[in-house]
Amino acid sequence: MKSAASVLSSIFKNLGIEDRIKLYSIQSEWRNIFGEPLSLHTYPVDLTNKELTINVDSPAWLGQLKFFRQDMLKKLQPYGISNVRLKHGRVYTKNIQKVAKNDRASKPLNNQDAVWIDQTISNLEDPELRDAIKKAMEKSLR
Repeated sequence: MKSAASVLSSIFKNLGIEDRIKLYSIQSEWRNIFGEPLSLHTYPVDLTNKELTINVDSPAWLGQLKFFRQDMLKKLQPYGISNVRLKHGRVYTKNIQKVAKNDRASKPLNNQDAVWIDQTISNLEDPELRDAIKKAMEKSLR
């Protein structure tokens, strides 16, 4: 018998949302993973094929972090990250993250997304699993 985690991981992978869910998890834990001051000057913005793209708020920090790429990879290894790409860009502070989360929660799904979610989960027989996956997909799309 497969565990629920392995079943969900397989489903998310087949749906093509596994990377987005991992990215959200990393973003949620960013301050715990790296602490200050590093987490104040960096923010993960994309995850594709095990490569995490991290925005860095200044060229000075960008230059410094290139020397610490391997150390960053070690800390991100539990998330399955095999490469880190650093680029100059916007970094989200704690207050901005809270506002962004509130905006996402209030943003309704468009009709096309709602139909896609319903079609995707329609073949699942277990109602609890179906509801859990539906909530995760809705949260991801918001």
